[in-house]
Amino acid sequence: MALLASSRIAVAAAAPELLDRIVAQVDESVILWSELNLRLLMELQQEGDPRFMSPEAIAGHRKRALSAMVDEEVIVLKARHDSVVIDVGEVEDFLRAEMDRITSTMTAGEFEDMLERTGLTQRQLKSRYRKQIRHRMLYDRYLSTLAYRSFISRRDVDAYREAYIDSLPARISLSQINIKVTPPEEVLEAGMDRIGNIQRMLEAGEDFANVARRFSEDPRTAADGGDLGCFEHGLLMRSFEEAAFELKPGEISEPALTEQGYHLILLHEKRETELCASHILVRIRTTQDDKERAVEKLRELRDRALAGEEFSQLARQYSQDLLTAQKGGLWQIRDTSSIEPFLQPHILHLRIGEISQPFLLEDGAHILKINDDTSTLESFVREDRLQEVMRKVIDEFKQEIHVEERLDEEYLWSPLDAPDRAQTDDEGDPPS
Repeated sequence: MALLASSRIAVAAAAPELLDRIVAQVDESVILWSELNLRLLMELQQEGDPRFMSPEAIAGHRKRALSAMVDEEVIVLKARHDSVVIDVGEVEDFLRAEMDRITSTMTAGEFEDMLERTGLTQRQLKSRYRKQIRHRMLYDRYLSTLAYRSFISRRDVDAYREAYIDSLPARISLSQINIKVTPPEEVLEAGMDRIGNIQRMLEAGEDFANVARRFSEDPRTAADGGDLGCFEHGLLMRSFEEAAFELKPGEISEPALTEQGYHLILLHEKRETELCASHILVRIRTTQDDKERAVEKLRELRDRALAGEEFSQLARQYSQDLLTAQKGGLWQIRDTSSIEPFLQPHILHLRIGEISQPFLLEDGAHILKINDDTSTLESFVREDRLQEVMRKVIDEFKQEIHVEERLDEEYLWSPLDAPDRAQTDDEGDPPS
C-alpha cells in the first residue's frame, strides 16, 4: 500500500496548509486537495504521461483515488477502534531509515532546496512521514489480521484454476527469461577499447562536455556536450539508470553497456524523483543475425520448459536480466486490463501456465510465462477473499462514523472554515 496521505488538521496549522482545501472527511480526520493530487499524480505516472490524458479521464481517476484514500482511512480508524497496537520504536526505526534514504541521494544543499520547494521544514517533513508510517503500519497490521482468519484450501486453488481454464483472471503473475541482443565478442572488445580511450582523456583532466562534442556518437546530445537534462526513473534504459544512480554528483561512471553501446555518465544532480546527467556514447551496432541468435536461444529454452524443465531454474541459469534471474525469472504481477499495447499480442492469448513465443523489445529478446504454481494462485485467491472481507468491514464501519466526500470544487473548503479541531494530531504531534 502506498503511504496513506490523510491527516488531522488544526486551526493553527502551518501556512501552506491554510491555503489547501479539504476534499473528504472521515470522522475527525481529513484528506486534503494537495494530498489527493499527489496520490493521483503517482498513479497516473504509472499508467503513462498524464499530459496526454483527457480532463474527463483524469477526473475519473481523481474520483477513484479519493474513494480509495477514504477506504484506507476507514481501515485505519477501524484498526484503532479494535485496539490494534503498533510499536512506537518500530515507527521511529522506519522514519530514520526513510530520512536516511532521502538524504543519502542528495547533497545537503539539494535537500534544503527540496524542502524549500515543498514549503516544509525538516521537522514538518519528519512529522508527515511519521504520521504516514503510523497509518501504513496500522493499515497493514489490520489487513494481516483479516487475512489470518482466511483459510485457503487446495480445493479453493483448484476451483480458481478451473474457473480460468479458457480465459485470463483479472490479475496475472509473469515470469520472464531475457536474452540480450549483443554483437560478437570481438565487436564488444573493439567498442570497449574506444570508450577506454575516451575515459583516459577524462581522467587526464579534459572537459567532459568538450570530449562529448568531439567523440560522442549520440546525435541528439553530442552538440550540447552530452547533456541529457533531468529525467525521472523509468524514462531511460534500466542499465543506464542503474549506473547513473550509483554515482554522486560530479562523478563519472565506468563504461556502462546498454542496448545502444558503451556510455560514460557524468551525474550533475540528484533530486527527489529525478537524475540530471550527461553522457558520452560509443555505439555498438547490432545486426539482424544478432537478433536471430537471441531469439533462437529462447526457442531452445522454451522447448526445454515445455518438455518438463523448471522455467524458474532456466531463468536463473540463462536470463540476462539479473534482477529477475535471481528470483527465478519472477517479473511482476499485472492487471490484465492495463497491460501495455506492445505486450498484449504476446500475453493476452495465453492461459495460466502457458509460455509465450520469443519476441523482441528494446532491451533484448524475451519469453514470458503466466505463472500457475500453487503458491501464486493461492495468493490470488487469498487476495480476492481479503478484498471481499475488507469491503464488508469498510461498509459496516462507515455506518458508525461520519464520512463525507467534497470533491466538487464548489464545496471545497479551507481548514480555516472547518469546525474547531484538536491542536495536535492523533498521537500528540504538533500540527504540521
